[in-house]
Amino acid sequence: MLKNKILLAFLFSITLLTSSFADYISGQREYVSGNYESAITEWTPVAEDGNARAQYNLGWMHANGKGTAQDFKEAIEWYKKSAELGNVNAQYNLANLYLRGQGAAQNDKLAFSWFIKAAEQGDAPAQYNLGRMYLLGKGDDKNFLEARFWIKQALENNDAYIGALAQQVWDDFKLGTY
Repeated sequence: MLKNKILLAFLFSITLLTSSFADYISGQREYVSGNYESAITEWTPVAEDGNARAQYNLGWMHANGKGTAQDFKEAIEWYKKSAELGNVNAQYNLANLYLRGQGAAQNDKLAFSWFIKAAEQGDAPAQYNLGRMYLLGKGDDKNFLEARFWIKQALENNDAYIGALAQQVWDDFKLGTY
C-alpha cells in the first residue's frame, strides 16, 4: 500500500514537471514569435510554481514593457524571486534597479548585496559595478583592496566591453599600486 502511494506521488510529480516544462517552452515560442502577452500568460503559472528562469523572464518583460506596461515595481518582485533562487541575471538586474531607484527607493546597500551575489557567480558586469561601488564607498565602506580585486576579476572575465571599462578604472584609480 505504501509503495503504491509513493509510486503515485512520484508519477504525479513527473506529470507536473513535464507540464511546467511544456508551458515554459510554449512561453519561449510565443516570445520568439513576438507574442509577448501570450509569453507572459504561459510563463506566469510556471513562475508562480518556482521556476527561476520564468521568474526572470517575467521580471525582464515588466522592466522593459514587453507584453505589458513597463512596471519596475513588478519587475523587482519577479527578479527578487528568481535572484533568491540563484539566477545570476536576476541578481544583476535587481541590483541595477536598486542602484537607480527604479521600482523602489534608491538603495546602495541592497544594490551592493545583489551585485556581490552575481559577482561571486562570475558575472563580469556585476564584478565591475561592485569594484566601482567599493571605490566610491557606495553600499559599503571605501575599500581599494576589494575594489582592486573585483575590477581585476572583471578584467579577466573575457567580456570585451566590461574589460575596456574595467581597464579604464584600473588605470584611472591606479589600482595596480595597491
